[in-house]
Parts: sequence; C-alpha cells; structure tokens
Amino acid sequence: MRKNSPFIFLMIAIIISCSSNTTSRLPEFPLYKGTTWVYSYESYDPSPSDPREIIKATYQLTETIVDVESISTYLVADVKREYGLIKADNGWTGDLSSQPNEFWYVVNDNQVFQSNQPLDGDSIKLDELTFDYEFPLSVNKSWCLLPHNPQDSQEITGCDFIGKREVTKQGHYETPAGSFNDCYDMIDYFNGGDIFQKFCNGVGIVYMKFDHAGTRFGFEQTLIDYSVGVP
Repeated sequence: MRKNSPFIFLMIAIIISCSSNTTSRLPEFPLYKGTTWVYSYESYDPSPSDPREIIKATYQLTETIVDVESISTYLVADVKREYGLIKADNGWTGDLSSQPNEFWYVVNDNQVFQSNQPLDGDSIKLDELTFDYEFPLSVNKSWCLLPHNPQDSQEITGCDFIGKREVTKQGHYETPAGSFNDCYDMIDYFNGGDIFQKFCNGVGIVYMKFDHAGTRFGFEQTLIDYSVGVP
C-alpha cells in the first residue's frame, strides 16, 4: 500500500485552517453571519418654525450581517441596515432615507475597512474604502479614515485635523445591552463636527454621537441589544 506523503497532510491542514478562517479573523470584531446589533438612534434638527428650538425623533436601528464570504485574501461581511421610527416631536420632518441601507466590512489581516457601495470581487481596492479599525486598539493610536495606504497604516499624513480617527481612552462601558469591560473611546475629526464612538472588543460599536459644528443637528446612537451569529 502506498503511504501518504507528509506534504499531503500539510496541505490538508492548511486547507482546513483556511476554511475555518472564513467566518472571522478578528476576535475583537466577530463578523459572523447572523450577528445583529440593535440601537436606539435619536436624531435632532432645528424646528422648521423656530431654528432656535430643537426637535427630536427616535428610531430603532438594526444592523444584521446577512452574508460572509472570502474574496481573494479578504473576508467580506455584507451588512443590512434598517430604521424604524419609534416616536417623533411635532413638526418633525427628518428623513433617513438617504442613509445607506446596506454596507460591507472588508477584513484585511488585522484591519477593517468599510464600503457603502457593492464591491468588485475581482478587484477590491483598499485605498478607496473607509479605513475603520486597526487591531489591537490602544490609547493614542490614530489613523487616516481616507485615503489609506496599506503600507503606512500607522503614519498620519495629511489628516492631522480632518479625517483622522484617534483612540483616546480605554475602560468599562454600560449600555442597555449589557456591561462591557474592554472598550475604547474614539474621535473622528472633521470640519463639520467631530464624531464620537465607543467600540468594545468582542462586540463592536456600542455608542456613537455627532453634533454639527454649525447648524444645530446631529444624532446619538446607543446599543440596546446584541446577538452573535453562528461561526
């Protein structure tokens, strides 16, 4: 009987390892099919009758990973987003229909990118995507959201004041969805107003807030429920 070559066993092990790696490569951000984040999303705008007054509306925002696949060397997670109006002040005319109802996370080793447009499976260009995260997160770490050069991920060039994301704090955070210990505060710097978010390892975004620097409008987003899909 012919003996199997050690090379064959090595190749099988590599194939199994790669196959098991198609659902998520990052323990900090488990992008499994079926994972769902539910947020309370409060939006506010100036009142049409009196710009000095603020009116608000509360929505339920649900983001669900509906598909995960390996494309070339990348892991791609397709995320569907749904808004449902819960309540609104009198005179509310806000419309969230312009918000994208679908987006894609692209994982490249320890980096996560985001696209609001369908991806070309034959040619994913990371330098055209939003550079969301680079793990592990740590206080004072920063990077450019756009544009991005994968070879210089740690270097901030041309986005010191506009388009930079900076990790400012690490600690515990309480949400209606639970208590999380390993969380990071981040700030996105933009001329129109900074965006604040809290990211908790093993969960994802648990809080986000934006206040416009000029006209008084913005939003506050808080995680209220979370479920992990099947690896």
